Amino acid sequence: MHLKRWLTALVLIPLIILVLLKGGRLSFVLILLLINGLAQWEFVAFFQQAADQARKIKVIALGSLLLLSFCLATGPQSQAMPLFVLVGCLFALFLFYLLSYEHIQELAWNLAINTLGLLYIPLLLGHFIWLRYMTQGEWWILWLLFVICCGDTAAYYTGKGWGQSKFYPQVSPGKTWAGTYGGLATNVVVGGVLGHWFLPEVKIFTLILLAFGLGVLGLLGDLFESMLKRQAQIKDASTLLPGHGGMLDRLDSLLFTAPALLYARLFILHL
Repeated sequence: MHLKRWLTALVLIPLIILVLLKGGRLSFVLILLLINGLAQWEFVAFFQQAADQARKIKVIALGSLLLLSFCLATGPQSQAMPLFVLVGCLFALFLFYLLSYEHIQELAWNLAINTLGLLYIPLLLGHFIWLRYMTQGEWWILWLLFVICCGDTAAYYTGKGWGQSKFYPQVSPGKTWAGTYGGLATNVVVGGVLGHWFLPEVKIFTLILLAFGLGVLGLLGDLFESMLKRQAQIKDASTLLPGHGGMLDRLDSLLFTAPALLYARLFILHL
């Protein structure tokens, strides 16, 4: 398991860095569309394993449209575009179930799951596109990825090595207080050290505070996905990424932290 985990990381990390720094905005958006599609497919399978392919594709199509709307959210007059598209996607979803009345016995459940899928994955994931389109966006995203992924790795191994007291066993039985402390400490160290090179325009103290806050939000994102998996009675979202689980298992922390970083830049740091 550990070997698979590291081999997967050794393949994905250079690819992500290459796309961010050399691939341009279009390549980044295309990669996110693929990631979004895989994550939404996994999410639907959590709760609707018997759902037909057409229904899954319909949800992914709406999610992709919502994700693409963030390409237009960078100007001061168009920042509400994702909200406008989200409302349109919700109306389309409601209309689909209104016309497909054969699902009436499971209407509320299916509609709630698909609505949550739109809010949880493409709406939050789209903030990466907004970040990428901002000044020095690729470096901010790279910093965020290192802060969160290094923190997750440290939490995993610290918890395995020294963790005894459980953090929140009702939702995530594997999480321990030792792993939580190790992950947050790593968030802070990586945020300060790498921020010195990646984001030299930001003060180190600011980066440390930001990294700590993002670490806490990343932990909440991880717990939220764990809660969904507990309800669905599964351990991993899928086996797509050897040693890591599914795409959603890798995204869970990032989905909560990307919007926070974006709004911190816009409304607190003014960068």
